[in-house]
Amino acid sequence: MPSLTVDQITKLYRTGTEALSRVSFTVDPGTMLAVVGHNGAGKSTLLNIVSGLIRPTSGTVTTGTGRGRLMWAPQRTMVDWSLTVRQNIELVARLTHTPLSSVDRVLELLDLEKVCSRQAEYISGGQLQRVQIGRALVADAAVYVLDEPTAGLDPAAGELVMEHLRERAAAGATVLVSSHDLDAVERTASDLVLLDEGRLRAHLPIQEFVRRAGATMKVSVVFAEPMPESCPDRLATTLPPEWALETETDRTGLSVQVPLATGLRPVLAWLPPELEVLDLSAEKQSLRDVYLARYADRTPAPQTATVLK
Repeated sequence: MPSLTVDQITKLYRTGTEALSRVSFTVDPGTMLAVVGHNGAGKSTLLNIVSGLIRPTSGTVTTGTGRGRLMWAPQRTMVDWSLTVRQNIELVARLTHTPLSSVDRVLELLDLEKVCSRQAEYISGGQLQRVQIGRALVADAAVYVLDEPTAGLDPAAGELVMEHLRERAAAGATVLVSSHDLDAVERTASDLVLLDEGRLRAHLPIQEFVRRAGATMKVSVVFAEPMPESCPDRLATTLPPEWALETETDRTGLSVQVPLATGLRPVLAWLPPELEVLDLSAEKQSLRDVYLARYADRTPAPQTATVLK
């Protein structure tokens, strides 16, 4: 049973702006789902609707988590400024009837122990972001929703937060997180939702998205001895049409660009058996690579999509 069902969500603001248009998807327990898209694509609006902060113009959000709670961390800083760091996190623990031992665990996790007695108004922006995340993570929940949790954090802290969210998902929780850090998303999340101008562009596992988006792999080969003079021309005649070949001028090696789904075995089988391979390496395009190449400026119109589930 899905832990979250978003069904035909549309959000129209009084200004006439349609932030979301008929967005539908489901999320299973144990999933870390990344919500990605350009600025203004509707990510924050979607997460705010899922969290219950705002109401959709039409459509429904259903949680199949029974009495399990949902914890939320917004993109904007929302803390109690007059309280200390510890008190901010402890307040949420008390409201959710969470053992206060969890407060110490979160303070340690987010490296807030040294500033735990300071008032929120006297700490840095990055520390404020950690407090906000700590308020969301202090209680066990069935669903966690975090809007740009790594914004304002240094790389090490951002990596720590994303890895902890992955662990929460591995333990059975559902995690929704928006982020522009696509490298961190690819390392930690399992699935993604891609929004474009308020419309759902894709919803599928990240690796499947990368593959369908046309990602490639560059295979570089170094030979023990230079190839015979006729070999490059012979290789070119047997090259599959979707591959691209480059050979070193001294014929000591070559590189071939292949679709990511091809894998290494067909490349090795294509090489002439008389050539002794001294070294081989493969460089795959990442989620960030394909997003910047195809979706960064503006995603194609939904009706032309090829990766929509």
